[in-house]
Amino acid sequence: MENHVDNAVLLYDPIFANKPPEGWADSKKGGFFGKASTKKTIFVLFLVISIAFSLLLSFHSLSKKKYSYDTVDAGLRLSEFNGTDKDTILSVDYFVGEDGSKDRTKPIRSVRSYAITCNETIDFIFIGKEVTELEENCFYYCTDLKAVFVDPENPQYASVDGVLYSKDMTRILLCPIKNSEYRTALALGVAAPADEDACAEFTEKTKDFFPSDDEDMSETVKNALAKSGALYEIPATVKDVGDFCFSYCDRLTEIGIPDGVKTIGDMAFFKCKALASISLPDGLESIGSDALSYCEALSYIYVPASVKTIGHHAFFGCMGVDAVYLGAPDKDSVQTGESWLPKQSTRSLKTVDAVYGAERKVG
Repeated sequence: MENHVDNAVLLYDPIFANKPPEGWADSKKGGFFGKASTKKTIFVLFLVISIAFSLLLSFHSLSKKKYSYDTVDAGLRLSEFNGTDKDTILSVDYFVGEDGSKDRTKPIRSVRSYAITCNETIDFIFIGKEVTELEENCFYYCTDLKAVFVDPENPQYASVDGVLYSKDMTRILLCPIKNSEYRTALALGVAAPADEDACAEFTEKTKDFFPSDDEDMSETVKNALAKSGALYEIPATVKDVGDFCFSYCDRLTEIGIPDGVKTIGDMAFFKCKALASISLPDGLESIGSDALSYCEALSYIYVPASVKTIGHHAFFGCMGVDAVYLGAPDKDSVQTGESWLPKQSTRSLKTVDAVYGAERKVG
């Protein structure tokens, strides 16, 4: 097999990965899809379907309720949130009626997986004291989310500097995508918001800190980001880094992982594109699927001998590394998933080498 693909780009989506349909004819060879009449017919059909689908989505969006609920064993569950551009703060505590009023006799106990997903407007989320179950990825890919705050009386969860943890601080659950910006503002002396009114004040004070073009960022903010916001030290109490925990945190350049961490979940550091330094600690036992995929700025990866399992595509897209170094004596000492090693480049099918029996580089 050749070691390169001409005019191709290496693509891999860990959630929606697909293979081309079998029997797909190459239009350059005059196959079915190469005929001009066929192409025109396909284009017209595609256009009609696209317009119909867009109209359907528009109607569906207009007909959706802002808050949807259902009932589970724990009690009332927030199953879906459909906010508008004006909804920058979300409180998950009590049932909200169609008129926007809260019913404090109906506390929310749970939040469904993907209830708030791909949201581009929410800056802050408040979790009430009655919420005892946050299902996996219930706040998935909220691109503007800066901080999650938890009521101090909540028995299951806690937050520190806007980062979500289990109550006993042994599991880190979510570092919001824009948390680096939030912590940078704190380092510059902006007060952490304690309620919704304070959130509006926080937003007003920081609105010019992070312009759309980073080149326009002030030197003061750049320095604070580099010294505080872009660095994150996971507390020493943490044993597990949850699935998707740091996903898409593209301002993070360095993450400190304590010696006590045993597991790194699936996609835990997915697409942390600026992450240039991460030290996997001795005592770590498992690295999840896509855990560090697309961490393009990494130039060195060392996997300690204590690691027994590495998930599929764990280091996919880490194009900056020339090899993955492992403390394990040989490949039979570690269970690895499919395509766990990086490719040499975006055009190459050849993976970098796995170097076994290696020692951690010092300095």
